[in-house]
Amino acid sequence: MKFKSALILPLFLYACGGSPDAPSPDAVEVQQEATKNGVKGKGKKVRKSYTAEELNEPYSRVSPWRYIVTSPETQYFERIVGKSTISRDVHNSGHAVLVPQDPTYTFDKEWKGILDEGQEAALDRYVKAHVVVGIKGPKMLEGQYENLNGDPVTIERNAMGELVCGGARLLGKEVETDAGLVIPVVGMVEPIRWD
Repeated sequence: MKFKSALILPLFLYACGGSPDAPSPDAVEVQQEATKNGVKGKGKKVRKSYTAEELNEPYSRVSPWRYIVTSPETQYFERIVGKSTISRDVHNSGHAVLVPQDPTYTFDKEWKGILDEGQEAALDRYVKAHVVVGIKGPKMLEGQYENLNGDPVTIERNAMGELVCGGARLLGKEVETDAGLVIPVVGMVEPIRWD
């Protein structure tokens, strides 16, 4: 009898939840105007349902975190953000995220040490340095901002007319998501500050 119950429960959960390989993203809360009895109420949080395609297509526009997870060019940054304690902030903070593309990490392997035990604070600092507060939209990137570490961030044009932020070059492929702006970059926004 114990064997049957041990077998039935996983089968039941599998039937309810779908494929075990399917991603199970956190529900994304978006601010929308709720209409109730013909009266609009602002500021109410409602859950928006996304299709499997919206969640999993390359360059998902659901949130910066979903973009990082689905983009084929961000596998290294996905590992870094996923191991940090602020992945939820990246997912739904509404801020802009400077997302380093894979070539940033393929030439210099020193970054792997940030995933080691004992480097948790350095890891969080590194991820927070990529989350920028105050960018209004993809057309208004140049300016002075602040990252989640509280440090100043400057996006400016270099001598060649390219937009840069610290040691990173913006690629001009900004993506607006429901929960913040994604700004793909190549290069380190700032050096890793090790513990």
